[in-house]
Parts: sequence; structure tokens; C-alpha cells
Amino acid sequence: MRTRALSALAFLALWACSPKFDGPEKVKGLRILAVSSEPPEIGAASDGSGSPWPADHATIRSLVGHPQFALDGSTQAVVLHLSCTPAPGEVAASPCTSVSELSAPSDLLELLDPASACNSPGTGAVDAITFSGLEACSRLGCAPFSVLRDPGDPSSAVELPAPAYALPADFSLAALPAGNTQRLLGVDVVDLGLAVQAAPEDLAPPSPAADGCATLGAVLSRFEEAWPARPHLASLKWIHVRGPDMPAASPPNHNPTLSGITFDGAPLPLPGATPLPVSAGTRRDLLPKLPADFSTLREQYQRFDTDGKLIDTRLEDWAYSWFATNGDLENPHTQSWDEANPYTPANGPAVLWLVVRDLRGGEAFTAGEVEAPPAP
Repeated sequence: MRTRALSALAFLALWACSPKFDGPEKVKGLRILAVSSEPPEIGAASDGSGSPWPADHATIRSLVGHPQFALDGSTQAVVLHLSCTPAPGEVAASPCTSVSELSAPSDLLELLDPASACNSPGTGAVDAITFSGLEACSRLGCAPFSVLRDPGDPSSAVELPAPAYALPADFSLAALPAGNTQRLLGVDVVDLGLAVQAAPEDLAPPSPAADGCATLGAVLSRFEEAWPARPHLASLKWIHVRGPDMPAASPPNHNPTLSGITFDGAPLPLPGATPLPVSAGTRRDLLPKLPADFSTLREQYQRFDTDGKLIDTRLEDWAYSWFATNGDLENPHTQSWDEANPYTPANGPAVLWLVVRDLRGGEAFTAGEVEAPPAP
């Protein structure tokens, strides 16, 4: 008995002396906090039509976090999006999800067809990796990527394609044989986001480029060079392709909607506006702000198993993920629109981000800023 007691005391002493690690809610470096596609579910144009049938294309937007976003406007990141489109009926893993490829994106960039990247940006190709677009991200969020085609000519700005994805014209799940589960369950296109801590001008052509295509080629080349030399990371987003046999009782998915964040009942200003003044060390509740009653926003859908058998019909449950550059969030996640998340500000400014997911591919995000007086 005495030996057991000593062991327990030794364990408690070791636990008390062990280092305390920050949770996932603390943004301590470059982070991709979320990637949203609008809409989250698309459908091949040849597989369906009418108002319930989703579009065959989507726009893509990232949420990037960095601790310096709260301190200055100079820190930026560039996100390059690549897409992998599976062949209908294929069940093999995508090269976009390979660990070896994610650690060396230059291998993926070498697989890009420069002509299609320039002439058909954002258009997928069956069983291939394609270019989806570029974003320039900062404290204010992610925006179109623009650089000078000629570094000596301030009027030569070129806006490169924004992230988007469209199914290739020859893509069809309805052409699969009867009984193939993809006719019901659909498939997923993979969006691979590659983020590098850099400003657009860091990746601009070092010498005059002939046209927009040459500008894009130069940017992709400089992005590849910057990847191993600067802070970087990769993220994966799945864009669901609806199966043509999915019943009307399970309509196409839509993204959740958010209006903002409240701090002790007060709306948080968006980044770039005057931060909400707060008191350091004073704990207050954060809550999601929705545009309407949650009961009218959540959607009904049907769940099926991998064999295509109906499991149940249910209403969405949304999950909320919280992030901050400064201060202490009590919870990294909350499970309900009315579940408060206590937050204790620290001295100085802070950016807070909220990501809501419907747990079936849809997501939305928002941000706000607070600032407590500096420590005396």
C-alpha cells in the first residue's frame, strides 16, 4: 500500500512540474483556420437540373490566422489552391492527400499544365491536379491576389485568378452503372490549400512578364522557391459532388450563416475597424451572432451508410471553433449557438476568429477585434 501511495505522489509531482501546452485555440504562428466553398455541395450539369440541383462550380475562400495580425498590418500570407478531381467510380486515394506530396508541393506544381492553369483556371480535369487560384491574406481576411507584371511600371498591376472550382464538362456520375453507390452518395473533390508567409510583391515577377499568363507562371515559380524558405503549411478541403440518385428529401447542402461575435452582448468590430475596448483579466462571455433563429437556419438531411442504405433523417447540429491571438478562451469548441465561451482578455490587442461547421461539409467564419490597455 505504501509503495502505491509513493507512486501516486511521484506521478502528481511529475504532473505538476510538466510543461503546460497551449491549446488549439491559441494562434501562435501561421494557421489556416478554415476553408469554405460556396456552395459546399456541387453537381455535374449533365446529372441533374432545376432549382434543387446545385451548380457545377464553387468559389473558395480561406481563413488565415497569424499572431502578428493583431499587432500590425504588414504580415501577410499567400494561399495557392490546387484541386484533385477523382474519376467517377474511382475509390483510390487522391494524390492531393498523400503525406509525401503535402511535404513537397513542388512535386504537385510540376504536374500542373501551364496552359490549362492560364486558360482554364479553376476548372477541374478528371484524375488530374489542376490550378484553382490564389489569395492574398492579411489581418482583414483573404482577397484577390494582384502583382505588377512589370516591376518598373506601377500601372502594370495584374489580378490573378481567385480560388474557384468547376467540374469538367465530361464529368458524370449518372453514367455509372446502376447500383454503384456513387450514384447515391456522390464523391468528393479535394481542394489543397498551400499557404506561405509572404506578401504578393514577394512573389511578383522579378523582371517584366509578357502578359498575364507569363505573370502567373513567374508567381508559381517564385511560390515554389518560397515554400521551403518561409513559414508554410497545407490544408485540405473536400467539396462534395452530389450523386444523381440522392433523393429530394435530402436537398443540396448550404453553408451555415454567421453575423458576427458578441462580447458580453456587444458586437465585436471586424478587423480593421476600431477594436472593442476591454479590460485585461476581466472574464466575459463570447457568443455567436446568427442572422435569424437557429431553428430556421439548420437544414434537414438524410444519412446513408457506405452501402447506400438509409440510416436516418435528421436536422443539422452546428459546431463552433474559437481562436484568438491573445488572452484566454475557456473552450476551443462549443456545441450550440447559445453556449457561451468565457474569454479573458490580456493586455494589448487581440483578433478573435469563429468558425462554424454543419458537420457535413458546410462552414462559415467571422472575426472581431478587442484591445485592452497595455500593462502599466
